[in-house]
Amino acid sequence: MKLRFLFSLCLGASLVAGAQGGYQDGVDNFNAGRLDVAKVILNNTLNDAATDKAVSHFYLGCIDFAEGNVAQAKANFEKGVQLNPTYADNYIGLGEVALRSGNKSEAENYFKTAINTNKKDPSLLVGVARAYFNVDPVAYKKEIDKNIAKALKDSKNEEASVYVLQGDMVAKEDPGEAAGLYEMAITQDQAKDIVNREAYVKYANTFFHVNPSYTIEKLKEFYDRAPNSALAQRELAEKYYDNNQMGSAWKMYEKYVENPNHFRKDEQRYAGLLYSAKEYDKSIEWANKILSEDATVYPMYRILMLDYTALGNDSLAVVNGEKLFNYPNAQLTAADYTFYGDALSNAKRAPEAVAIYEKAIELNPDKPELLPKLSAVYDRAGEEAKAVEILKKYLDMGNGSVNDLFSMARRYASFARTFEKETPERIAACDEGLKYIDMAIEKVPDNGLLFYTKGQLFLTKNNDKPDAQMATAYEDMIRCFDADPANKEKRSSYYAAADYLLGVYYTDVDKAKAKEYFEKYLEIRPDDEAVVKMIENL
Repeated sequence: MKLRFLFSLCLGASLVAGAQGGYQDGVDNFNAGRLDVAKVILNNTLNDAATDKAVSHFYLGCIDFAEGNVAQAKANFEKGVQLNPTYADNYIGLGEVALRSGNKSEAENYFKTAINTNKKDPSLLVGVARAYFNVDPVAYKKEIDKNIAKALKDSKNEEASVYVLQGDMVAKEDPGEAAGLYEMAITQDQAKDIVNREAYVKYANTFFHVNPSYTIEKLKEFYDRAPNSALAQRELAEKYYDNNQMGSAWKMYEKYVENPNHFRKDEQRYAGLLYSAKEYDKSIEWANKILSEDATVYPMYRILMLDYTALGNDSLAVVNGEKLFNYPNAQLTAADYTFYGDALSNAKRAPEAVAIYEKAIELNPDKPELLPKLSAVYDRAGEEAKAVEILKKYLDMGNGSVNDLFSMARRYASFARTFEKETPERIAACDEGLKYIDMAIEKVPDNGLLFYTKGQLFLTKNNDKPDAQMATAYEDMIRCFDADPANKEKRSSYYAAADYLLGVYYTDVDKAKAKEYFEKYLEIRPDDEAVVKMIENL
């Protein structure tokens, strides 16, 4: 089961350790579209001795652009130029600033300066084309096409960044074509023994929804070529997760969280993935580790609540649910209320569970599927009337599975027994239950449990005296169960109850049948001397 809400409330990005790959990790993450991660890495590594500060300022400027902070973007590009006037991308950045401000001639001067730093580098032409594309792909189509054509000509069609840009230009309209272009970029750089990380990740993000299996194979290729890359590890883990391959996802995340370049929120995701993969003990271990290192990561209480619920440790599930709900200013989801309500209900704290479920319904009026949970808690609390009222509301909306209809019939069976025998209320409750059990049987006519409940309702309606309607229901139950010989053992208690009551019913109707059913009953309950005497008296 996918539980994306587990990962939707992660705290802000923060590196657990220094980025081993330095500023280049920031560049890679920017190209992969993970701007928040890129920004943290680039800022954290800006003063490292190995950092090319001109490069870092360029990418920080690009992130500023994406965040709508044009003035700060310009400042970063200018700082980059000061640090290294030969690094051309900062001129391209300044050109984009000018272009966005409506000053095309100034932009063209910056672009010209950039290209003149190295006229043999076709990637600079691609950078200029991208700047035009970023500002207005329609208005500057001529300029974009011109620079792309020259880059292809100068590189003899071998410049990988051209294909990446072309892929970006069509990704929204034609993912298949975009994926082909990204693959072309991968192939061109592969011939030069270069791992084009940007192209691999963009390929995966574009083509995954078209062909998940092939996309994962492509990311495996990326990982095989760069096994120590945090980006390769994380992107492959993410696609495993998106393809519901939880086992593979958590195993890849296990490698990723050992990489010094991972983030705290990645550890949170790992703990959640372990829960989804039913690796509950490992999930508990990681959630506790995270909380011991940073007590403000309160979403881990959510993970612990779910882990302990899955392990059947209701008391610890409630303890961690309380910590989640009592954490100051915690961002809670409707699902939190549901799971906390489940924990309280399992711990037999019904009144508190009712309050939590009611809050969940209040927060999620568009999710009527919460009503059966509330009904079940009322039922466990012995409030049969309320349990019936809530579930009836749900079913009368046109919702409900066969199981819901079955539950409703059983609720009415319990509700009916709260009234004295031979009262109109008891009969009315049984009639309502029979209505719902017949609806369930119409959908699934070969389920013995449904017929058993129908027999129970007829028995209750007739003041616990077996009648022909009850007998028909139980005989239908036996017919359904007999279809699978294993039921003789698995459903023996149902057979015993039906055989006994059918024996009682047929005592005054057909003594031979009565004897037959009593004898079947004794095969299951051979020590029941009262039934032995009943046979003797027939």
